Amino acid sequence: MMKKRRVKLITALFCVLALSGINTYAQVNAFKYRADIKKIDSAGIYKIELNPGLIAKSAKGLYDIRLFDNTGKTVAYALSNNLSAGNQDSFIEFPAVNSSPETDTATVYISENVNRLNVNQLWIDLKNTSVNRNVNLTGSDDLKTWFAIKEGIQLQDAGESGKPDYEQSFSFPTSNYRYFKIQVNGKNKAPVKILRSGIYLTQSNQPEYAELPPVKFTKTDTGKKTSIFIRFDEPYLVNKLHLNITGPKYYSRKAVVYTTDKNFDNVNADAICDTVLNSSGTQDLVLSAKTKYIRIDIFNGDDNPLQVTSVKAYQLKQYIISYLAVGHDYYILTGDSLAKNVNYDLSFLKYCSIDKLPVITTNNAYKNSGYATATTPQPKHDIGLWIWLSMLIALALLSFLTVKMTRKIQ
Repeated sequence: MMKKRRVKLITALFCVLALSGINTYAQVNAFKYRADIKKIDSAGIYKIELNPGLIAKSAKGLYDIRLFDNTGKTVAYALSNNLSAGNQDSFIEFPAVNSSPETDTATVYISENVNRLNVNQLWIDLKNTSVNRNVNLTGSDDLKTWFAIKEGIQLQDAGESGKPDYEQSFSFPTSNYRYFKIQVNGKNKAPVKILRSGIYLTQSNQPEYAELPPVKFTKTDTGKKTSIFIRFDEPYLVNKLHLNITGPKYYSRKAVVYTTDKNFDNVNADAICDTVLNSSGTQDLVLSAKTKYIRIDIFNGDDNPLQVTSVKAYQLKQYIISYLAVGHDYYILTGDSLAKNVNYDLSFLKYCSIDKLPVITTNNAYKNSGYATATTPQPKHDIGLWIWLSMLIALALLSFLTVKMTRKIQ
């Protein structure tokens, strides 16, 4: 009886290993292209910058990108272009200045505006308290003479945040005093504990661009319109075009950008950007398109055509964010038109600040050697049929070996 159970267990184990191996093989070999990731020397969360050539080989929306380790297992990641997190707040602390001992009439906290910033709001961090107190705010440039800024500010209660401290802000007319005195009034009462004070600065994430390979373009002037025809070798993700305009000195022209086919006509043209080029601007056209062909129409009116001497194209830098372990080799696969969008637990990372994460890069994309291609065109379902036939053959072989092993055991 024990021998039969052991044989069944061995058979089941062989079947599981065979099915998992075939599934991993089928999964990895469904992608046309591969890009290896540079090695790391310490474990942690990394920003992996995607090469523009790799993105050009990916599907629109980048839903077919997958991260694998050297064992063939998929690795969770979040896709980000560094703008997903939006604006970031940074706290600038105003250092505390030694003040006179607290009295039985007030809590006094003095902080220094070292850079003499113009401020109209001050934040304080306090140990939790729930008392009825008023606050006076004064300013000074020499710690001797103090001038009123705002009086009778109600001290807020800590509330139920679950944290041991809380923040409160004071709004007031714009001031640039070197010193600010926060005086919490409370005659014959215990003081409150102020931990720090300062201001928050909201910083917008600036877009980071990667320049695409040199642009091939031609230009025609017909009537009152100039058309620029741009060709790429691959369907790159294009987020910005820069036109080098050398003349005339002053201009203001309407420009419309289209994605087209190789004929550049209006049959398959889709307008993706409608803007104005003017001599006081950056000569940049901001857009978002994954294409090989772009047409720019510039409407000159009765003026002479713009002298466009060169065109540069840029892509917003794209990253995948993931935890990478030491001792593993990692690579990216892409180019599977049948792939589905994935939603990992790490997806929340794209909304977090990723500025300080270490960056590693990918090598140039190349053909995945395991990609399952047939020598002659076949319907898509034929690939699935061959996979199932391979599975049946493998199971039959394992069953034969299991029976043979069983006989030897008996």
